[in-house]
Amino acid sequence: MPILFLGLLPQKILNRIPLMTGTEIYKRTPAYERESREIRLHAPQWKLLLAFDGQRSLSEVALSAEVSFADAVPLARKFLEQGWIEEQPITLDQYLKRMGVLDISGAAVPPATVLHGPRPEVHAPPPLPASTPAEKPAESSPVPEKAPVAKSSGRPMRLNAVVDYITSLVGNISIGQLLVYRVFLRVPPELLLGEDIASVQLVNDTSLIRGEKLQQAIVDAVNIVAKRQLPDSVFAPA
Repeated sequence: MPILFLGLLPQKILNRIPLMTGTEIYKRTPAYERESREIRLHAPQWKLLLAFDGQRSLSEVALSAEVSFADAVPLARKFLEQGWIEEQPITLDQYLKRMGVLDISGAAVPPATVLHGPRPEVHAPPPLPASTPAEKPAESSPVPEKAPVAKSSGRPMRLNAVVDYITSLVGNISIGQLLVYRVFLRVPPELLLGEDIASVQLVNDTSLIRGEKLQQAIVDAVNIVAKRQLPDSVFAPA
């Protein structure tokens, strides 16, 4: 019987697998169960493969397996191509719970917060007939303000300081690291890639964020997920 191993797959094959965002949930397949005794992997690859349990997202699996997200994505793509894992569908309630919606009152409830959504237009009330006494127009709901960004004065934001601050908000390191992943899943990936940040390292990440849009997106994400404002100390000294 042939020995199966994880080698380099043709790029043409890998391109057929959709882009991964880290929110996907995978489980091991019956094909894996049949072939598991014949598979040959390095120890870190085994640790990642065995962490796919159909419950946790790709980001959470990478964290538990102590593999960076940048390394976990190509490995997961190869596992998919080999047929060892497959995506696990989830219900709407499960999806809303993972997105942070705690009070689900109906099947059509959207996530609580939409990032960068358009501000609602405020329409003037229709004119009243001349014979009708003027009534006080109903006050429109105030539009929530964007989370204020700390005064950077053009200073770059230190990514390791942001990660350390988020982790410090909870008493447990593992939960703090999960909170970091939840925060950065709210940050548009194109802004991160625009500054060559393919993944966020949980320890000693030396990346400096200079773009104001990315700085503001991180501030907004911390405000939404952790309900906190980033301190001025996350910026590099002048």
